Amino acid sequence: MKTNEEVFEALSQLSKLGKMSKEVELEGLKIELCTLDSNEEGEIFVTCADLTGNAYFSKVKSETLKYSIRAVNGKRLDEYKLIVEEKERDKLRKETLEKLQKILGTWDENVIAFLYGKWAELSKESEEDLVKKGIVK
Repeated sequence: MKTNEEVFEALSQLSKLGKMSKEVELEGLKIELCTLDSNEEGEIFVTCADLTGNAYFSKVKSETLKYSIRAVNGKRLDEYKLIVEEKERDKLRKETLEKLQKILGTWDENVIAFLYGKWAELSKESEEDLVKKGIVK
């Protein structure tokens, strides 16, 4: 019989399902985009919940990119995940996301739309993979 810790470890392996990433080149930058986890999607929903119309769609795109950009030119932006101490990891994560949000706020909507489109393609590939595995119908 497995201990609770072994059971939780086995369940946590399911978090790898649907995870994909791809590199997109834009103006000499290699930007790694990744699919999102349910916590990140929830944070996007909460942030955008009070918005409507074009404001909603614009914010969803930039918020999605804020969470999906994982690396630029091979340099990881989510190194905070490697920090063991939760308080320090949460602080660094918040700082990283705030910096990304400020930068994304200076981008032209067409640049955001381009990268969001690439993320949407990646998300569709992930879903198609889950369909092949019989997880999604």
